[in-house]
Amino acid sequence: MIILDTKKDFKKHINLLKSKGERISLVPTMGNLHDGHLSLVKIAKQNSSKVITTIFINPLQFGKDEDFASYPRTINEDISKLKKLKCNILFVPKNQNEVFNNIDNLEHLKAGPKGSILCGKIRPGHFDGVLKVVYVLFQLTQPDFSVFGLKDFQQLYLINQMAKKYFPKLKIICAPTIRNKNGLALSSRNSYLDKKSIKIAPLFYKILLDGINNLKISKNVEETIKYITANLEKNKFLVNYVSFLTTELEKLNSNTSKRKILLSSVKLGQTRLIDNIEFS
Repeated sequence: MIILDTKKDFKKHINLLKSKGERISLVPTMGNLHDGHLSLVKIAKQNSSKVITTIFINPLQFGKDEDFASYPRTINEDISKLKKLKCNILFVPKNQNEVFNNIDNLEHLKAGPKGSILCGKIRPGHFDGVLKVVYVLFQLTQPDFSVFGLKDFQQLYLINQMAKKYFPKLKIICAPTIRNKNGLALSSRNSYLDKKSIKIAPLFYKILLDGINNLKISKNVEETIKYITANLEKNKFLVNYVSFLTTELEKLNSNTSKRKILLSSVKLGQTRLIDNIEFS
């Protein structure tokens, strides 16, 4: 695996791959790689001849009181995991200027109304920051494919919309959420959970599943949201939101034939957890 830390070297290697006609997949990450991330790399390998992973903790997507400084950094372990998967290139920018050397050129990238609901409502500007870093990585890499996990559904939706507009030849691959055997969706922030919280956390997914079953019986969205919220709070979760939408992030009409999704964000102690479940 080739490890690069400057934009200049990275572009040189990309140009070489392009000149050889390689099919390139890109897996952008913030590091602290777990089995969820590694599943993205495996899917990328199935769809291309060369896989590029990036590790960059993007300051633009963190609010001023969020965990940018303490976000888990495990670069040596990450490198070892990627080598085992035979990732071809790892780009770890040595500083922010290797990514954002001219931030003014990115001011047009806004997440819009659908980036201001759900996680965007509780984390203002978060998705603008996400789109900026992904846009730059797409520009640098010019990949044929890029792989993102369905766990971060709102993020995936917004990246998809951005890619359609600015990178129409790029195919975004949606990868299924990877869960522990107890149902908890894998996340780098799970490492923040203390021993007590680790035992409670799997109830998040179970309560959401129960909520979907409740909706199918009651057909009442508002009452089901109250039901889910009450169950979460009873189990020590602080609820940020519980929302039923279509997979286009539009208001759900219980009679719709469109695919539906339940999205939720909670805090357990000091740890923020998000999850979503698609259903018909």
